[in-house]
Amino acid sequence: MGIELKTEQAQKVSQDTIRQLNLLQMSAQELTDYMNAFSLENPVVELEGGEPENKEQDRLRKLEWLSELDEQNRVYYERDREDTDESEISNMGKREEETLADSLMLQLLGGPYSPRQMEIFKYIAESLDKSGYFTDSVRDTAVYLNVSQAEVGECLDIMKTLEPAGVCAGGLSECLYLQLERQEEEDELAVEKAIAKDYLELLGKDQLSDIGTALNQPLERIKEAKKRIQDLNPRPAAGFGNGERAEYVAPDVTIVKLEGYFEILVNQYSLPQLRVNQDYLRLLKSGECDPEVSGYLTENIRQVKQVRECIARRNSILAQLTRFLAERQSSFFQYGKGNLKPLGLQEAAAALEVQESVISCCVKNKYLQCCWGVFPMEYFFTKEAAEAEAPFKKE
Repeated sequence: MGIELKTEQAQKVSQDTIRQLNLLQMSAQELTDYMNAFSLENPVVELEGGEPENKEQDRLRKLEWLSELDEQNRVYYERDREDTDESEISNMGKREEETLADSLMLQLLGGPYSPRQMEIFKYIAESLDKSGYFTDSVRDTAVYLNVSQAEVGECLDIMKTLEPAGVCAGGLSECLYLQLERQEEEDELAVEKAIAKDYLELLGKDQLSDIGTALNQPLERIKEAKKRIQDLNPRPAAGFGNGERAEYVAPDVTIVKLEGYFEILVNQYSLPQLRVNQDYLRLLKSGECDPEVSGYLTENIRQVKQVRECIARRNSILAQLTRFLAERQSSFFQYGKGNLKPLGLQEAAAALEVQESVISCCVKNKYLQCCWGVFPMEYFFTKEAAEAEAPFKKE
């Protein structure tokens, strides 16, 4: 009898472990599908709908604006969210593609800017042409917004420092010049900047000798400058949406850049909630059902509790991993693409004090949203680090 009991307990532990790993590697949508299927298989389950994506996006926007308020107000909002009337919630499965204007405004949120400046920022962001240039005159903009030209000029200069580099320039020449100013070797790029500023027409005609004569530079130096300029991005708006509706990829986690810290949001509000039917609980507690029924109900209730614990554990690990990524890849979340550091699963596992297989499951099929867009979580684990961690390499 004792051996049979131990064997049964071992089988339950094994099944619970497998379930934990399976749930850990599920995306938010896969987890929702799993919970719906589980509720059909388990008679004691009651499924309550969670908040849909549009409500979570609304919460995200409020948290971003709260960066201008104090911590107490943020706590009040969190408390208010918990009391939200679910009858007001409507589900939407799609969202608009992120536009360049969206991206620019997200980068400005949390900054030390007045409502008047934010209004100017918004106007400029929404007035950019298809290349990402601001071609309106400062004077006309000031008249339209009823502000001074100095205010418009100051806001425009701020926006020219945003990502992608070259955005909000007045044209191609300034766009390329702004990008050159951001490069690490900026002090050594006087020739490139001079060409971008005054000689683009000659460059387009490939009249390199004339440029060399004008700048008193050898032909080889002009060829080198041409190659560097050709590597720049003449259209900062490329790659952004036009505001049309597109299929929505629900992020599993979101990193919001606030003033001085990152806010981590796990997408658990759109998930349905598992509940145990109270009628079955009362029946079980009454002692009026026979042992077979009692055992059946007890096992099904145990499974519900175990699934809920697994989901809570999944969300906890996901939040911890996202916090780790926010700290380890802070340069990326601050400045965007091109700023990732080498990182492997092994390093994350060591930091979270879990096995590498747990991190692998946690990363699988997950998407992370930040001000730069939505990325697969694997994106933040770079190949260089993985190779460095490998104990052996094939020759």
